[in-house]
Amino acid sequence: MNFEYDIKKILRLAEEKESENREFLIFLQNYDHKKVDKIVHRLGKKYLREYDCLKCGNCCHSLIPSLSHAKILAISHEFNISVEKFKKKYIEKEIPGGYVLKGDSCPFMQEDNKCTIYQIRPEACSSFPHLYKDNINHRLIELLDNSLICPIVYYVLEELKEELLN
Repeated sequence: MNFEYDIKKILRLAEEKESENREFLIFLQNYDHKKVDKIVHRLGKKYLREYDCLKCGNCCHSLIPSLSHAKILAISHEFNISVEKFKKKYIEKEIPGGYVLKGDSCPFMQEDNKCTIYQIRPEACSSFPHLYKDNINHRLIELLDNSLICPIVYYVLEELKEELLN
């Protein structure tokens, strides 16, 4: 399959289909939840296997995960710096249950879209684009939002519509 890696084109396509997708999400609310999960898991696996995320990296450019104190300990240990230095360099503010990173994109992402903390990255990063989680019917807005960020989600949503509406 030929994939589109130009995130601006994907965003434009997703925005053009936003109204159609919202109607589809209303349709999905009354559809068999387990069947939808099974299809989304299968399609997610297919596209995650075929799509080269390193050619895109938009999730890391546009989403900032929060970090738990335990994750800060692990990353600061990996970088061989104190927690205080880590917080001063990377943390914007503390929030209930965690910390927000500084900047508009992940500071641990390199120019080649590889992650400097890949082995110890936050759960929100390792599970993105969250297509393996159950109860997708309860996370439909997240699915729609992520289709504007992640080409994999865009392709999964398009194929899901194709399967269920035809």
